[in-house]
Amino acid sequence: MIHDRIVQLTRKYTEHDMLSLYAELPAFPEARIRLLAACLNAYGTEQEHHELYAVVVALVQMGLDTHDRIDTNTSPLSERAMRARQLNVLGGDYYSSRFYNLLAQAGKVGMVRKLSEAVCEVNRLKMNFYNQQQQNRMSPDQYVAYRALIKSELFRAFDEMLEAPLSSQWNDLLITVARCETIHEEWQQARQQRLDGWGYWYIVDVGTDADRQLLLNLAGTDNSQQACIELASRYRIAELLEEMLAQQVEQLKAAIERLTNSQCAGELSSIAESFLQSLAAPVMHSEMR
Repeated sequence: MIHDRIVQLTRKYTEHDMLSLYAELPAFPEARIRLLAACLNAYGTEQEHHELYAVVVALVQMGLDTHDRIDTNTSPLSERAMRARQLNVLGGDYYSSRFYNLLAQAGKVGMVRKLSEAVCEVNRLKMNFYNQQQQNRMSPDQYVAYRALIKSELFRAFDEMLEAPLSSQWNDLLITVARCETIHEEWQQARQQRLDGWGYWYIVDVGTDADRQLLLNLAGTDNSQQACIELASRYRIAELLEEMLAQQVEQLKAAIERLTNSQCAGELSSIAESFLQSLAAPVMHSEMR
């Protein structure tokens, strides 16, 4: 499969002994890469560069995701924790340098510019996202919308390479897949009994005054787990996210039905089904905190 080959090619540039020892590799952006690879293969121009583009955008995304892992805690750290922080900085820079190098070797300087501009836009969106959270001006719907927009921004750079009729559908497909990924990640966190992200903002939005105050009081404390478990259960956070994901997958399936290339539609249908299959997976003890 095209996707499997891209994973293998990307791994050549992400596997590094020092990074593996001290820093955790970010998750491969599987659904978005599968979407991009399938659409470029079916509707894209520059057929000879499709694998290259999928690999480099995966590297850029993983570089950004690595930087997001940097711990900003100002308290004293152990030597290992300090080393992990330093390597998360260097790791993100390392993945980005590989992206520049690969595109330069292929003579695709224009794509270097487009992806660099996209990285700037991603960082701008992140600043707005974090500022709104700090000011407590975030609704649960806005939270999902921001995260999906941030996830999709790098991949918008390929819209001009897609021929009709997909060119007019690309952004809708991309944001729908990014929303599926976002809700799926939030659902996984809820299964781990974590009350942050969407669950936190949902309770801030619809919870009682007492429960909203409890959330504020719990912030940054060491004894919050049991209270968070109780709040998440009372407000059915995991169940609501499961329902949201199922609805979002139905929207993705509706968009897929409008595609004219059966091979591309089949790959995108497989992406949609993978989200639904994860919902049926039992909760493993190792997932629990």
